[in-house]
Amino acid sequence: MYMVDSNIWVYYFDENLPEHSTVVKYLDPLIKQGNIATSAIILIEVIHYLFKRLGPVVGSEKSHVFQLGHFETLEFTSKDLDEFLEMFQKVSHHGIGGRDVTILVCMKKAEISKLVTHDQDFKKIKDIEVIDPID
Repeated sequence: MYMVDSNIWVYYFDENLPEHSTVVKYLDPLIKQGNIATSAIILIEVIHYLFKRLGPVVGSEKSHVFQLGHFETLEFTSKDLDEFLEMFQKVSHHGIGGRDVTILVCMKKAEISKLVTHDQDFKKIKDIEVIDPID
């Protein structure tokens, strides 16, 4: 199972970005295999980008891909706050912000070790494997 970060989804959906074709080639097979996890926080961040960048009609159309059942959507709740605070203390010095810590907490809960992202700060976290399809 692979967790896919917001920036990868943005590249996947926005055909105007230079990273688009590279990310599509990488993600399409994973999507077909149903081997992708995401989080509610990532979904909201991606949908926000799509609405702002592509407009509400196109943004809404593209957002429906998340409802097709090819993804496991992980939740972050108030029950995860202790884990969040503990992890945030451990990784904040690496440039990892609060939203990114929610990704790490969700990954830990679901026992997912692979993160597809273009965010270089995640490479400083030793317990995960970072896959950057753009490199």
